Amino acid sequence: MKLSEIKNLKQKTKLIIILAVEFIAIIAILALIFFAGKKTHTVTFDLNGGILLSGDVEQRVTQGQNAYPPSVAKYGHYLMGWSGSYKSVTRDVTVKAIWEYETSPGIEYSVPENTNYCEISGSFKEIQGEVFIGAFYEGRQVLGIQAGAFKDRTGITGVYLLDGILAIEDEAFSGCTSLEVVDIPSTVVRIGASAFKGCESLKEIILPESLTTIEEGAFEGCTSLEKITFSDKLITIGDSAFKGCKALNDAVLADGVKSIGEYSFYGCEALKEFFIPESVLKIGKNAFNTTDMTIKLYILEENIPEGFVDGWFTEGIKTEYGYIPEDDTLNDKDTDKNPNDKNGKQNKDGEDDDEGFWGGIL
Repeated sequence: MKLSEIKNLKQKTKLIIILAVEFIAIIAILALIFFAGKKTHTVTFDLNGGILLSGDVEQRVTQGQNAYPPSVAKYGHYLMGWSGSYKSVTRDVTVKAIWEYETSPGIEYSVPENTNYCEISGSFKEIQGEVFIGAFYEGRQVLGIQAGAFKDRTGITGVYLLDGILAIEDEAFSGCTSLEVVDIPSTVVRIGASAFKGCESLKEIILPESLTTIEEGAFEGCTSLEKITFSDKLITIGDSAFKGCKALNDAVLADGVKSIGEYSFYGCEALKEFFIPESVLKIGKNAFNTTDMTIKLYILEENIPEGFVDGWFTEGIKTEYGYIPEDDTLNDKDTDKNPNDKNGKQNKDGEDDDEGFWGGIL
């Protein structure tokens, strides 16, 4: 090979090497630019009362990539999913675990044909302990608990219901003598007659804001019941609704209740003070009979509605008419007249300016 040819080959080789190095450098620079432009975001997994089994609840994810949900668990529940997307992430995001009650075994359902709902119709006699009732059964929403569904199930200690149920029917939990806790969902509008009658271990009830009606004897004979939190939407308290609740010492009605049935608080021996809101138009016979009890009414005695029957309270009870709380003034017309009244609003006719549960929805 001639010397000139060797020189040409070396020059070509050198040029190829230079071009290759430049090409690699360009690729590297482009890669750096590309990845430098990729932001990272934080994905947070809110366990919503659950516990972490494995994985991370907070993850840094490159833009456009996916996060990986952790493995989680919650007693009495199963995971339905997460409240938002954790894939192809483009911003910081928090997703919350969505839990559904893992329905306890031993519950029977009634499923009407050609519908998307069902009701609980009964339960096995052997059912006991804490009972969890999910919002769905075989893809159908659970809308109610039928009459006597859990009657005399003396082994039940707790009942937990998810939102969706509209009514707890007559004697649904009557005679559940070991029942201590009931989680009544926020969608219930009616509690039927004797629904919890004789639940002598029940100590406290928080009634949902949606509730409008408590039927006859609904909590009669709940001898351990100490406290009731009434809803603002409540309109009717049926006859004997809380009769014989001898431990009851904390029960304040919100302005909006219109009817208190006969014997409704009869035998509530620990109830020493009770407020009757202005909205009440009817009180039945022997509604109150606790000796040394003081009943405070916001109306004047001469303005008692006709619906207050003779004998609505028994001898030994003290009544105070035209009651004004200490923090009220005669000139402050906007001050709530009832300790539990959150709205305190009336229309020009003196009636409650309240559309009611369904009015608020429609």
